[in-house]
Amino acid sequence: MSGIGVILNPHSKQYKKYPSKMKRIGFIVGDKGTFEPTVDLNDVRRVAEQFKKKEIDILALTGGDGTNHRTLTTFMQVYQDQPLPKITFLRGGTLNTIAHACGIKGTPEKILTNLLYKYHEDEPFKMTQAQLMDINGYCGFIWGCGVIYRFMEAYYGQGNPSSPSAAWTLIRSVTSALRNGPYACKMFRRFDGQVTVNGRPWPFRNYSAIYAGSVSELGLNFRVFYHAKEPGKFHAVGFSLPPRNVLPFVPYMYLGRDSRCPDLIEEPASEMVVELAEPLPYTIDGDMHPPASRFHIKMGPRLDVIVE
Repeated sequence: MSGIGVILNPHSKQYKKYPSKMKRIGFIVGDKGTFEPTVDLNDVRRVAEQFKKKEIDILALTGGDGTNHRTLTTFMQVYQDQPLPKITFLRGGTLNTIAHACGIKGTPEKILTNLLYKYHEDEPFKMTQAQLMDINGYCGFIWGCGVIYRFMEAYYGQGNPSSPSAAWTLIRSVTSALRNGPYACKMFRRFDGQVTVNGRPWPFRNYSAIYAGSVSELGLNFRVFYHAKEPGKFHAVGFSLPPRNVLPFVPYMYLGRDSRCPDLIEEPASEMVVELAEPLPYTIDGDMHPPASRFHIKMGPRLDVIVE
């Protein structure tokens, strides 16, 4: 057995606020694996090269969805055509959307303890698979611009990222949308663009949001990406609606059902090209990226994920 490698982002809110949790993670790993707190992306690359050389069996990530996206992108660059090890997400962030979508539950300490015990006792793991998308060379599970980016911007702008603050951002957005208020109108500000999915152009030229996902959940238990369950596909979505007109379709989005909204397009996709009239900032797995005007989204590798 080549061992378990644990990467922790010490800059994540949980570990900055509670440094003792980071120490506990290191203590739990002990001599039963390799524990690497990484300070920046150069450090992540160094660790990726080290883990590749050691041929580790399992890569455990803790630090949030954005950390997972950046770390997996770096590992894919380092491993190139070589398959990644088994992956598990230790739920070290505030929302842990990807871990939740994979069915991973518990605290980082509990998940890690169970992982180490089963590995060294040679007990079987409960496994699932998670499909990555390749977004302009980045690896991720959820991509979006327009409303999706602005929602995350408002959420982070509160200064205290957490599940309750995400829920409050949603409540405030819905309340404002009921009257097409300025808060919601700013979030739903439209933009021009052309979208081509699976080689076919979409009919809209003006959007409030364009987004895609290769896991079922967008966040806050919204099972928006139900087409992501189809083998070899991610779920592509775009809509052109003012805030108040979106509200009747929100229950369908939450339940993961076809909204049948005439101003919303969604379909299973293996490739998506988005060309914007003006560059817009975007988000991948909650990580905020600077403006870009063209996005090429395609299927990435399929990960073997340890659930428990």
